[in-house]
Amino acid sequence: MFTENLKHLLLPEPDHNIALLCMAEEYPLLEVLQDGPMLMCRFQSDEEWCHFSHNCTHAFVKSFFRQNKRGQYVVISDDEVFDQVQQDHRKAWSIACYRLFQDTDMSLPHYAGVQRICNEHLRLVYDNSKYQQFLSMDYLSKRLELGGGFCIEHEGQPVAWAMTHDDGSVGMLHVLDKYRGRGYARLLVLAMSEEVRKKGRSVFAHIEPVNQPSLNLFRSLGFEVRSKVTWAYFK
Repeated sequence: MFTENLKHLLLPEPDHNIALLCMAEEYPLLEVLQDGPMLMCRFQSDEEWCHFSHNCTHAFVKSFFRQNKRGQYVVISDDEVFDQVQQDHRKAWSIACYRLFQDTDMSLPHYAGVQRICNEHLRLVYDNSKYQQFLSMDYLSKRLELGGGFCIEHEGQPVAWAMTHDDGSVGMLHVLDKYRGRGYARLLVLAMSEEVRKKGRSVFAHIEPVNQPSLNLFRSLGFEVRSKVTWAYFK
């Protein structure tokens, strides 16, 4: 169980630790490793993800790996610590992203033509994702249940959509090629931002540094880069 004491340890750096705070609200907590104010929290979503609090040292992460010999899915929000970890252990893959937060004072205008995603739309979401290796239909179904999602339709079929990931971030944003340049992505980000705010959460997103079009879009909607985070699988 994610106790108030654990939550209290994360609150001094809420932007860096927001994924742990959001995961704790929606997914089972399988394990906690603690050393003073440092935490590793293992949550079950699509995989068993081990989230390290931002204040974790290399020594703390190294201790975790000594206790866990099998492969591990980890999330680390300190570049220096991650660089040290990947020197010590065999990495199968990793993805690093900027973490952007939306200005809390920004007013969200009305967005017309946006509808809620339905279960029958999820296959389309999966088939058009460039991150299929990290998705499954079960994962998408759970995200629809817990976080909702929006789409824009043309002739009765979704042509653009957005949802939230298991850590609460706005994502899975996609517009079919034929329908790009019409402002659909902008409308969907605004709709998802309002949905997240209704839960009393900060609105944030993860974007790879090379994805300049997405960075430009989110910045135009009041998002700013505040940190960086890396997901990885170590054998």
